[in-house]
Amino acid sequence: MDLLSIVLLGLVQGITEWVPISSKTQDTVVYLSFLNGDPAFVIPILLYLHIGTVLAAIVYFRKEIFGIAVEFAEAPLDVQAHSNGKLGFLFTSLLFTGIVGLPLLLLEKTFFPMFNAGLIFVAMGIGLILTGTLLMLQKRNGTKKAQNANWKDGILTGLLQGFSVLPGISRSGTSTTGLIWRGFDSESSFYLSFLLSIPTVMVAELVLYIGGGLTTFPIFDGMLLALSSFVFGYLTLDILLKIVRRINLAYFAFALGLLIIAAGLLGLS
Repeated sequence: MDLLSIVLLGLVQGITEWVPISSKTQDTVVYLSFLNGDPAFVIPILLYLHIGTVLAAIVYFRKEIFGIAVEFAEAPLDVQAHSNGKLGFLFTSLLFTGIVGLPLLLLEKTFFPMFNAGLIFVAMGIGLILTGTLLMLQKRNGTKKAQNANWKDGILTGLLQGFSVLPGISRSGTSTTGLIWRGFDSESSFYLSFLLSIPTVMVAELVLYIGGGLTTFPIFDGMLLALSSFVFGYLTLDILLKIVRRINLAYFAFALGLLIIAAGLLGLS
């Protein structure tokens, strides 16, 4: 893969990972349409790109992660205390994400490489429209703050986030919707969603996607993709976190979904 393609994919991932319009969809569109990529390499490319942005999130949230780790280490057996805090929220969210997402992920891993570019586009476009619908249903008048998150909030957040393994469904869009429905304000919803992205991506992308064509994809190219998305992801995370919590991108998701569906149908004809 040439350097320009690696930089372009890293830039797209680094920006769209923090915006509720499905980064995996935008990465796939750019790779297949503009770079004339091979559909068989979509999954490993997405994996390497997500490695980069999860590392960016770890660096950005390093103080928060360290604080949670210290809190757990001080009283590792105090289940009640941990369940009524961010650790309980993260654990429950991840658990219910797995309950919904694991079966869907296995199906996607099995059948996605068999799709041609046209079918992939149609599926992603439909997913984006569903994401837009979720964003439209968000009513941002909650008052709960991030420090008040607990295991109960993780149930709905995780259930909705589990569907984000499907093409076109945004992880941040589903998780923030769950948090907003649980009464959190916009700032706290996006903050917790981005924090939740770390264990979610580490499990779903790194563990479950291993073996999904990685052995046939050049590891050096993969490392460069991860580095590119890390750099752009870290540089854009803070500013995009401030922007997306103030605006609703539902109509943009609708429009993008329709465009991608049209492109897919043209490709099938």
